[in-house]
Amino acid sequence: MKTDVRLKTLVLSVVFSALGPVVTFLAMTMNSSSTQIADFVRRTVELSVLIFALTTYLKIKKGRLTYDQVQRYETRIYRFLAVVLMLSASVLIFLFIEGLVNPRVPEGTVWLGLTIALLGLLFNGYFMVRYQRFNHQKESFVMDSQSKMYQAKTLVDFNVVIALSSMVFFKASTLSYWIDSIGTLLIALYLVVRALQLFKKKMPV
Repeated sequence: MKTDVRLKTLVLSVVFSALGPVVTFLAMTMNSSSTQIADFVRRTVELSVLIFALTTYLKIKKGRLTYDQVQRYETRIYRFLAVVLMLSASVLIFLFIEGLVNPRVPEGTVWLGLTIALLGLLFNGYFMVRYQRFNHQKESFVMDSQSKMYQAKTLVDFNVVIALSSMVFFKASTLSYWIDSIGTLLIALYLVVRALQLFKKKMPV
């Protein structure tokens, strides 16, 4: 029997992502970085999208859905992804505003969070390229939605690496505070733009 590499990749995505919220929660308790808090929230809500994508793919794979049902699932997965990205952005904007009202220099141990972000950058970059390749070979809204999800995850992880690295190089300084705050805002703005693009995405009729 030929191995379904797309299904295997979806399963691996869920497995790897399931570890993220647990480890980032531990990392979050070790420092006061708003970016670290945002990273925990982001990874947690993104996991729900990955699980939904996996279950959707399995239902479509069985071949028992009508054309209209498939279209509804396509709409749901893009809208679900958009809602999750918007919710994540809302949390980040709140953290950014809270940081401006009550400014504090981020401090604490960031090595665990930084290590997770670096590993996330590598793994998410890999999955992004893989899903893009799958969708290029044969168009699939599940593969396309996952490529968009991992593109966001990769860029956000890059920003987290920059923010937490500033705490290593600049310690508890005003510069690290602004890098952390601006990083949080940039993540939020990116997620808002991505979410709006998904909401406006033309669904097939």
